Amino acid sequence: MLEHFVKAVLKSPGKLLALCFVVYLASTSFFVGVFLAVATVYWLRKQLMLKAKALQAADAEIERQRVDQARDEALKKAAAANSAQEPSAPAPAPEATPIRQYAKSAVVIPMKKTGTRH
Repeated sequence: MLEHFVKAVLKSPGKLLALCFVVYLASTSFFVGVFLAVATVYWLRKQLMLKAKALQAADAEIERQRVDQARDEALKKAAAANSAQEPSAPAPAPEATPIRQYAKSAVVIPMKKTGTRH
């Protein structure tokens, strides 16, 4: 991380100037130095949290792959056991469901005339 920062600073003269200015302010002002120290501690804490989450995610991924591999092996063993058994008669095809015929609904009633003439 630090190497990337140093390379970026060396490639850009504006970043180098800004870094020098911040270091100068921190060396001459107690409050700026304290602010930079607090900001650095906060940034380091955040980076450590991100690293910890990344490690937990990697561990979870490894565990998930192990479980998937164990499941695949169990399925292969079950398939091998089923194929080793005597083949049974093919299952009959399920009957197709008949198309439902609906009767006229008695719910629809004609509208009463409102008294207007056509």
